[in-house]
Amino acid sequence: MRVASIVLIHLLTVAVQTPPPKVTGDAVVGKALFENSGCVTCHSLEDPTRTFGPDLSWIGILRTPDALRRSLIDPNDQVFRRYFTVVVETKTGQKIEGLAKTEDDRSIQILDVSGQLQSFLKEDLQGLRREERSLMPSYASKFSAAELDHIVAYLRTLRAIRPVEEGERTRAIGSVSENIAFFDRPERDAEERTEAMIEALDIPKGATVADLGAGTGYFTWRLAREVGPNGKVMAIDIQQKMLDLAAATVKRHELTNVNYVLATETDPRLPEGVLDMVFIAYSYHEFSEPETTMAAVRKSLKRGGRVFILEFAKESGLAPASTNHKMSLDEMRREIEPLGFELDHMLDFLPMQHGLIFKKRL
Repeated sequence: MRVASIVLIHLLTVAVQTPPPKVTGDAVVGKALFENSGCVTCHSLEDPTRTFGPDLSWIGILRTPDALRRSLIDPNDQVFRRYFTVVVETKTGQKIEGLAKTEDDRSIQILDVSGQLQSFLKEDLQGLRREERSLMPSYASKFSAAELDHIVAYLRTLRAIRPVEEGERTRAIGSVSENIAFFDRPERDAEERTEAMIEALDIPKGATVADLGAGTGYFTWRLAREVGPNGKVMAIDIQQKMLDLAAATVKRHELTNVNYVLATETDPRLPEGVLDMVFIAYSYHEFSEPETTMAAVRKSLKRGGRVFILEFAKESGLAPASTNHKMSLDEMRREIEPLGFELDHMLDFLPMQHGLIFKKRL
C-alpha cells in the first residue's frame, strides 16, 4: 500500500451517494453547432496541420462538463502559459497579436490571428509582452444555454486517447517512502498545485472519502475540509507513526471528521460499498500487490464512486522523484484499467504529475 501519499475515501455508511454530473445536451446537435461556429479553423481534431489552438481530440477526458462550459463562456478562465496572448508592437506603430512559437534572446516568432508565422528581431520592437488571456472569443452571447449544453455534450464525446494495451507489469515496485521533510515542505502547494487539484476533484459536501497512504496528513486535512463536518475521511496507512503524524496534522487544523486505520501491505481494510472516492496520491507505485489492493478499492466504492490516482510523471524531468517513484501515463492505464476501472477524466493542469480519475466499470 504505501506510506506518504493520499487516498481520499469517504467512509461512513450514512454518507450520501453522489452521482456523476450528467450531460444533458444532444451531442449530434452540438457537433453541428461546433463545426458551423468556426471552431475547427483554430482547433485540431487529430489534424497536425492545424496548430493555432489546443488539440481537442481528447478534450472530453481532460475537462469536465462544467469546465468545458466555463471555457466557452469565459475563455480566460483556464489558459495555459503556452496559449497566453503575445502582443508585439513594432517601432513603426504596428501591433500584432498571436501565439509564441519560438523565442530566444534576440528574436521571437509568433503565429498571428490569421494563421501566419511572423518573425521579429527584439531590437526592432517597441514593445513585447505576454497577456494572461486567450485569443479565443467568448461564446456567451452567440449561443443560448441549451446550445451550450449541446456543444458541451459533443465535446465530451471527444475522447480519442488510444486504447490501453494490457501487458505484464515490467516496472519495479517503489520502496516505501519515509521522507517526512519532503512531504511537508513549505513550497509543496506551489510546486504541485495542491489546492487547485483538490478543488478540481469536485468533492461534494457530506461525502465519504478514503485517503489511502495518508502519510503525514498533507492531503488528509484538506480532504476533511472539503467534505465538511457532515462528511467523513478515512486516513489509511501501513505505518502507525504516519497515522500519528496525520492525526496531529488534522488536529492542528481543528478538524474532527477523520478516522484512522492501520492497514497491511496486502489488506487496505476498506469498508465495502460505502465510499464516494478513494484518493491515492503518490502511493500506488508502492503497492506491493497492486491487483489485490485495487480489488479492495473497487469493492469499497458506491455506484458512481471514483478513484483518483496521483503520481509524479515519468515523462517529466521536473518531477522530484527517482524513477521507481514515478509512473508514466501508459503504465498507470495499463495496470489500472484491466482491474475493473475506466479512465473518466484527467487533470491537465498539473505541472509534473499525472492525476487520473477512474470510475468503476460496471
